[in-house]
Amino acid sequence: MPSKPSTRIAEPLLGGPVGIHLGVAGRRFRSSQAYVLAALLGLTTFLGLALQGPCLNSGYAQPSASARMCAGPLSTAFAGEVNPEVFGRARGGAAGLAPLEARLVDLIHLLTDDVSLFMVVVLLLNTAGVAALSTGLLVLARERAWLVAVFASPLILFTLGSTLDPLALAFAVWAMALFFGAPPLRPRGWLAGVLLGIATFINPLALLVLLALVLSGPRPARGLKRRDPRMMLASATVTSAILLVLDMTAIDRLIHWYSDAVDGGSFASILVMAQLGDAALWAPLWITASAGVVLAVTVSLYMVRRTGLDPAVSACLLIGGCLLLAPGIMPWDSLWLLPFAALAVRRWWVLIVWTLAEAVFAVGIQLGDVSGFEADKGLDPGFVALFALLRLLALVLLIIMAGENLYRRRIRGVPAPAAPPRREDENDPPLVVRKAT
Repeated sequence: MPSKPSTRIAEPLLGGPVGIHLGVAGRRFRSSQAYVLAALLGLTTFLGLALQGPCLNSGYAQPSASARMCAGPLSTAFAGEVNPEVFGRARGGAAGLAPLEARLVDLIHLLTDDVSLFMVVVLLLNTAGVAALSTGLLVLARERAWLVAVFASPLILFTLGSTLDPLALAFAVWAMALFFGAPPLRPRGWLAGVLLGIATFINPLALLVLLALVLSGPRPARGLKRRDPRMMLASATVTSAILLVLDMTAIDRLIHWYSDAVDGGSFASILVMAQLGDAALWAPLWITASAGVVLAVTVSLYMVRRTGLDPAVSACLLIGGCLLLAPGIMPWDSLWLLPFAALAVRRWWVLIVWTLAEAVFAVGIQLGDVSGFEADKGLDPGFVALFALLRLLALVLLIIMAGENLYRRRIRGVPAPAAPPRREDENDPPLVVRKAT
């Protein structure tokens, strides 16, 4: 009889002992991978800018802007227009902009009334935001290959000229990196709070990122050091208070959002398209349901916090739960899921299915707006509703897979020891446990 089991004899053929391949890639390989991803992101951003080119030449005139997939809330509001009269679409316009977006519109209006020049400024800001977002993800991500889902995402392609959400999302990602102090950064909780406070006045979804950091900070996933979120909360509150004093229209805009909440891509918009009630009926119901889901996810994360919470997974679940039943979920809202989903979900096919569903909806909602200007052209509302439903089903799949990976570490943080596990040999002397006297 051999002195060693057959599995130990075959180890050289099977690749060596268990855990021998668990080491982290070298710096040279990671740097090369980062350059490749940066080039891919540059190509995606270039295509997004090229998509806006025809509208820059035509002055974002409707319906050609929607037909060319380059219309958005900022260009519409700057031109003094509103969204077309289409079932399931919010009215939009200047009153529907976020506070900081409205201030940008007013500032550029003091200099020029050329919408193309204004959109050049928006594209420059968003391009800088996408670059900052990619850099923050390279700092956070341990397995960079998954970032292809972000760097080549059609969401960046279709939202680059819509709102300032790419810039706000970059603030949120860097806030996460600064809060946990992912190498080579040092923890800066106060700066993370400032960034999230500013991002909140572009899109309130930044509050859910703040909530995810508060939940995961005291008990983070394995490999991350504990962080006290009180300084971050204090700086975020002070920043929001200062911005609220400087811009008193934020309260009025919240009231307007409540009355004009039903927008494309949501269950509420599908019901309105089917003429089963109106926006005044469904808006409060779906807002309450969305808040209830956020509360339920928060309680669930708090109950399992002892095993450690991954901040990216927590943010993905909170944002995804909010958007699932929100009365309006446009492509720039789904953009907030993109980086956290890439860090939380480990299955390629899930990310591909979700991003393809988002791309189809982004095209469908623009073509649906064309029918509001010219009834004999554009896309029938029934197809827009179908694309929105398929997109919501893909979102459900994404949330389920993010929940499955609740305990898996996807943030680099402070790396835990990566030594391979030691296998005991049959010839090793047995361990002797001495009983305490």
